[in-house]
Amino acid sequence: MVFCHTFDLAKRLTLPVGTAMNYITIPRTAPMSTSPFMSILQNVQQQLASTPTHTIHRLVIPSLLSPALYPPTSSHPNSILQFLHALRALLRQYPTRFTAILTLPLSLYPRSSGLVRWMEILSDSVLELSPFPYSHAQMLAQSAGTTKDEEKPQGMFAVHKLPVYHEKGGGGGAEDLGEDMAFTLSRRKFVIAKFSLPPLEGDTEAQEAAVREAAGGSAMPKKADLEF
Repeated sequence: MVFCHTFDLAKRLTLPVGTAMNYITIPRTAPMSTSPFMSILQNVQQQLASTPTHTIHRLVIPSLLSPALYPPTSSHPNSILQFLHALRALLRQYPTRFTAILTLPLSLYPRSSGLVRWMEILSDSVLELSPFPYSHAQMLAQSAGTTKDEEKPQGMFAVHKLPVYHEKGGGGGAEDLGEDMAFTLSRRKFVIAKFSLPPLEGDTEAQEAAVREAAGGSAMPKKADLEF
């Protein structure tokens, strides 16, 4: 059975009874010597210490280091890396009660930079969404092997790091984490699916393999296969 979690993005998220959502403000005018992330750590530590042991806490930090949300001092290594170190320590201290997800705008902070590489080292999992360039989006979407009724992919989905391979000592690298995947975002859903290009014109073997795959692995035998 294929595992698939679905949720209608057009519907309002209903919180279970007894749960709460807290918004942590980030000071825009913090002194140069004070980390803007201290308020996040203090709030999380207070929540973890003052709630029952069965309470689950989920920390969501969107657009980390974005100039529209964070002061310029937040992108200094001694600020963001110390914050990730402290956050990682809390995750290890409360492994069954606390989880966190952060998003980073790669258009402002590319993965090739040293700061982002250190941020990835301090993370348990690293996933990347790479939208297709606008000038090539239509061409790539049409050549992604989708049918008329299927939604066209809008970008690539890459898995660079997983806890089972790194944190738990499973070994392996990013090249061993699976097939090429693509994502599609619509008004109601976000879909991740296998990405594959159609066979080239004149490549009969690849075309026949694609037909067999679409038919569930079975195909009509060739005449040469029937001769004894």
